[in-house]
Amino acid sequence: MARFKPYNYDQTELLAISFKEQILPGTFEYTLNHLVERELDTSIFH
Repeated sequence: MARFKPYNYDQTELLAISFKEQILPGTFEYTLNHLVERELDTSIFH
């Protein structure tokens, strides 16, 4: 049975994340980002 840590609603810690540094070439995330940003016609959403 899973043992989860109790959630603390008073926590105020934030993590600074740079998505450009996290998306590395050769990964699924990189390929998905490339397709959405460069190949798909997203003009229908504007």
